[in-house]
Order: sequence, then structure tokens, then C-alpha cells
Amino acid sequence: MDRIGSRQKGFTLVELLVAIPIAALVMLAASGAIVQLVNSSRASAQMNAIRQVQMAGTWISRDGLQAETVDIDPATGEFCIFQWHDITVADAPKHTVVYRLIPMSSGGLYQLQRGVTVGSDTPTSTTVARNLVSAALSGDQTSFKLEVTSKWKQKTVTRTYEVTPRPEGAG
Repeated sequence: MDRIGSRQKGFTLVELLVAIPIAALVMLAASGAIVQLVNSSRASAQMNAIRQVQMAGTWISRDGLQAETVDIDPATGEFCIFQWHDITVADAPKHTVVYRLIPMSSGGLYQLQRGVTVGSDTPTSTTVARNLVSAALSGDQTSFKLEVTSKWKQKTVTRTYEVTPRPEGAG
């Protein structure tokens, strides 16, 4: 019973029994959103690392499959050199593709650059992958293996590609 003129301070038991579960539901929803945000950031870093490795593997594999000559340990300091002639065109000019690992400003990481020269044309250059920790080629003229590692934030991904170039003069 309330007395007329009395001033009570605080919450009643019923108010507390209603407010606590509502606050718990709000906090549960907020913590679920934070967990989702953290997980999506991790997944995004993993996907970016995978994308960089796949781009490097795709370009080198594609050029390696077309190559008549492969130099995977050039003395010139390049990462690798592929050369071929277009088999669909008579007297086609020679295609030369040179890959270089260029150090990035973000310590210890590299970008993979692809330079293309067709005949005596001016070379063109494109960056095909970034944030590479390492890229290594092994093998010889008949078959080679590419191992690429990329790091994006705290996620590191490594993939291995095996390529068998076309025989010299094939076509």
C-alpha cells in the first residue's frame, strides 16, 4: 500500500523482473552482431589471400601452358621467362612474358608483375598479384611446379600449381 505523500526511490521487483530479460536479449543480439562482424573480417582476409594466390597461379599457368621455352631460373634476376609463337598465325612474332617479384613497401611482401613483349613491340606490364610472402618455381623445360604463398592481415594461404608446357615447335 502506498501512503499518500511518501516518495519511494528505486525499482519495484516486477519492474526488475521485466527489465533484466529485455536487457539480456538486447545484449545477446549485440554480441551476436559483434561475433558476425569479427568472423566476416576473418573470412574476408582469407578470401583476399586466396584471390591473390589464384591470380598468380592462373597467369603463370596460362603462360606456362602456351610456352615453347621456359626459363624458371633466369640469370637476369627475373622470376621466370616464357616464350612462344602463336601457332594459329603463320610467321607469328615471338611472345615473351617475363615475371618479376617486386618488393612492396609493406615489409617482406611482394607483388608479382607480368611483362609482355610481342615481337618488337613496346613491352606492357601488369601487376597480377599482391601481398605475396613467397613464390617458388621448381622443375625444368618439360614440367614445372609453382608454389605461391600470400598473406592478408593475419591469414596466410599457400597453393601449388603443376604445369606442363607445350613441346617446342608443337602446333
